[in-house]
Amino acid sequence: MKNIKFIICLLLVISCSDENEMIQDNQGLFYQSTFFDGLSRDYIMYVPDSYDENQNIPIVFNLHGGSSTAEEQMNSISDMRSISENESFILVYPQATNDPNGIPIWNLGGVNSKATDVDDVGYISHIIEKISNFYSVDQDRIYVAGFSNGAYLSFELACKLSDKIAAFASVAGHMFVDTFNECSPSHPTPFLSINGTEDNYQGIGSYYISVDESNNYWTEFNSTDTLPVIRDIADINTSDGSTVKYYSWRNGTNGVEVDHYKVIGGGHSWPSSAGADKANNKGGFNGDIDSNVLIWNFFSKFDINGLR
Repeated sequence: MKNIKFIICLLLVISCSDENEMIQDNQGLFYQSTFFDGLSRDYIMYVPDSYDENQNIPIVFNLHGGSSTAEEQMNSISDMRSISENESFILVYPQATNDPNGIPIWNLGGVNSKATDVDDVGYISHIIEKISNFYSVDQDRIYVAGFSNGAYLSFELACKLSDKIAAFASVAGHMFVDTFNECSPSHPTPFLSINGTEDNYQGIGSYYISVDESNNYWTEFNSTDTLPVIRDIADINTSDGSTVKYYSWRNGTNGVEVDHYKVIGGGHSWPSSAGADKANNKGGFNGDIDSNVLIWNFFSKFDINGLR
C-alpha cells in the first residue's frame, strides 16, 4: 500500500512539473521555463495576434550576446515583435546559462570556444519541439539570428542542427575555429552577416576566423556565384561615423544566397536605422541599416529546401 501511495504521489509531482512547462495556446508575450538536460531553462516567446492554429507559421530565434539576457536582447537590442506581428511568425528569445563567473554565455563546444558544459544546441532543439507541441509550426521555416556570442551560437546551430535550421544570420559575430572545423550542414544554407570593420573583422588567431573566411566557407558550401553583387547603402545617418557596403553571392544550390553587410568604420553593435538603444551597443553604432528588417526580409525568401 505504501508503495502504491508513493507511486501515485510521484505521478502527481511529474504531472505538475509537466503542467508548469505547458505553453498557453494563444497570442501574446510569454516568459517560459522548461526542463532540459537536468537544468531549468528560460526563454521569452512572442506569439502574434495574427496566429491561426489552422496555418503553420515560422519560428525565428533571436539570441542575446554574452553577459546579456534574453530580455535585454528583446527590449534594447533587437525588438522584432512588430515584424512578428506583421509577418506572422513566432519569435523566441532564449536565455543562456551562467558560466562559473556568473556571466550569461552560450556554449559552443570545442576546445577553444567551450565556456560551459551546457548543451545549448540541444536546448534550442528542445525549444523547437516544445513549441511545436502546442503551436502549428512550419518545420521547414525555422530560423536563427544572434548578436555577438549569440551570433557565434548561430553558426554552431547552422552546422550542428542543420536538419531543423532553414537559414541563419550573424550580427557582430564570427565563426569559431572549432565550429568551422566540425561543421557539416545537411543542406544548402542561406546565410546573412552584418559586421563592423573595427570589430575584429580579420578574426582572432586560433579562436575565430575572419569574416571573409566565414563568408567564403558558406559561399563554397552553397555553390553560389564566385563574384558577389556589390552596392553601397545610402548613408542616411551621416553622424554615425560609418558607411555600409552590401555584398550578395547569389544563385547557389536550390537558389540560396550568402549576403553580407560590411559596416565600414563600425564597431561591435546591432545596426539600427530605427533607433536602437545605443547604450547597449558596444561602440561603433551604425544608423544606416535596420538589422531587424534585413534579417527577416532575408529569412522570408527561404525555407529548408532553398528559395521559396
